[in-house]
Amino acid sequence: MDDALLVHHQAETDLARRVLPALAFARQLICDWTDWDAALAELKSHLAKVDDAADETDGALIPLSSLALPLSPPELLAVARRHASGWIGASASANAPATIAAPTHTVTESPTLTDAAPKMGRRLRIGYVSSDFRPHPIAYLLTELWEQHDRDCFEVFGYSIGPVDPSPLRQRIERAFEHFVDVGGEAADATLRRIRDDRIDILIDLNGYTSGSRMELFAARAAPIQMHWLGFLGTLGAPWFDYIVTDRFVTPPELQPHFTERFLHVPDGYTPGDTRRAIDAQPQSRGALGLPDRGFVYCCFNNAYKIVPAVFDAWMRILAAVEGSVLWLSPASDATCANLQREAEKRGVAADRLVFAPRAELSVYLARLRLADLFLDTWPYNAGATANDALFVGLPLLTRAGDTMASRVAASQLRTMGVPELVTYDSGDYERMAIELARAPGRLHALRERLRAQRSVSPLFDMQRYVRGFESALTAAWDERWRTPG
Repeated sequence: MDDALLVHHQAETDLARRVLPALAFARQLICDWTDWDAALAELKSHLAKVDDAADETDGALIPLSSLALPLSPPELLAVARRHASGWIGASASANAPATIAAPTHTVTESPTLTDAAPKMGRRLRIGYVSSDFRPHPIAYLLTELWEQHDRDCFEVFGYSIGPVDPSPLRQRIERAFEHFVDVGGEAADATLRRIRDDRIDILIDLNGYTSGSRMELFAARAAPIQMHWLGFLGTLGAPWFDYIVTDRFVTPPELQPHFTERFLHVPDGYTPGDTRRAIDAQPQSRGALGLPDRGFVYCCFNNAYKIVPAVFDAWMRILAAVEGSVLWLSPASDATCANLQREAEKRGVAADRLVFAPRAELSVYLARLRLADLFLDTWPYNAGATANDALFVGLPLLTRAGDTMASRVAASQLRTMGVPELVTYDSGDYERMAIELARAPGRLHALRERLRAQRSVSPLFDMQRYVRGFESALTAAWDERWRTPG
């Protein structure tokens, strides 16, 4: 091959390396599975070839979309490290406080709240950084937790890096914090100084690698202890995060080698839930929403990019086995609807057995959830806040747990709610149970009754208990820092 051809070939290779991940995510967003297996194989091939050079970030897989792909924990760590390499320069910020020692074990919850605070002579200062202090799944999960913090032991700060929001929920969030500041329009170095001047002890990132994040604040070591939670369900592959908040089921010990963060276990499940979410009192009608009055209604209100061919294959086999059933899905773009309907027909299922929900505010959406019979979860990227919503209104949810963090978050909630039988571990059991429950209305009714009864006693919706356990974990992390010179 002559020099000109070599240059041309290299240019084509470089272009493909840069464009392929973005194109793959664009297709995920609209459920376009054209040449899915070949595209996935090519993505994995590119992932295997890249090195860790900090200036070679072109062509890196998008971390958020990667959680929905059938990638192994080591592969997801490689994706995260690749993305984190772009922030390495920021981590060398002058005068940044030193990080704590590298992990050798996980940190468990502390038995009491008061052990660490007296050593300091003041309350422990906790800062939350988020672009989603607004009507958003993160806020729907955490607002009551912020309200329930023990102000005798903890001084709580909120740093909003997102847009100004006039909603009643935003007003409630601002009242929940002892200190709340909008820094969305502020330069990163100014926000960094602000956080350091506030002498934050533990800084918690609620974004991870999602839209609106400000990773430069954490890369520059804004606080002596830094952790992330809820926004990104996996490792960030970044040396400036000391912990990831998790539980023992979501991240079993065998996953620790595939995380750069230490596991900070909370005792009562990974996901909290705001019990003050309003449920609209207006009667809801199946017919008005395009649902059959008598047929079995499966639903899944996860984002469309979480739906992958293996999941859709299982769903279509379930619909084919349950006569008159429909699958009720999230509001979607015209392209997404058309692609899913076409894929259903390719699998021998009529397109009109897919029903797409109209958009609605949270209270109406929660009321409508009660019209469904069974929530079918996606894998390997499970429902998080949507699972919490379903369990909050008493809707049974069937999940399949895998070997990644993102594939275990719904199962964690089901186990916390006391219905572990709704957790499956392979697609065969998942399909079989989905079909059996549709054919056993008495069994399904009993599950609904158990969920309603458990809601008043489960730690998933007992925010006072949940917050005490969470604060104990934070205290344990601070105690560990006192024991580890840094």
